[in-house]
Amino acid sequence: MTQRPERYQVDIAVDCSTRDVFVSNRITNLSRGGLFIACPDPLPLQAEVDLTIRLEDPRAVIRATGRVIWNYDIRNGTSRIIPGNGIKLLSLSPEHRALLDACIERLKAASEPQPTAQRSATP
Repeated sequence: MTQRPERYQVDIAVDCSTRDVFVSNRITNLSRGGLFIACPDPLPLQAEVDLTIRLEDPRAVIRATGRVIWNYDIRNGTSRIIPGNGIKLLSLSPEHRALLDACIERLKAASEPQPTAQRSATP
């Protein structure tokens, strides 16, 4: 069984377009395999989308193609259902894949517990 990529809570600007729709919104969680965009009017399932992800640190833009594979998420620690677009990433250039991987590594490092200093028993 394949392990799902770990998802990270984020707040990242994204432009999302299909043949008929263009929306600017925010990514609320991100993984190496996809992302979730919380929005009141989700796109249809299986819609193919062009994404422009605007990273703040470093200032960079990732362009990708994806497909809407689900329309609702459940907020961690609650039973609250959030409407939006669960998008599986289908294609990225090698340069944009490297930017996404670097972003995921920064998120992973920030979410890992930081080691604490050992205190000596003697003053």
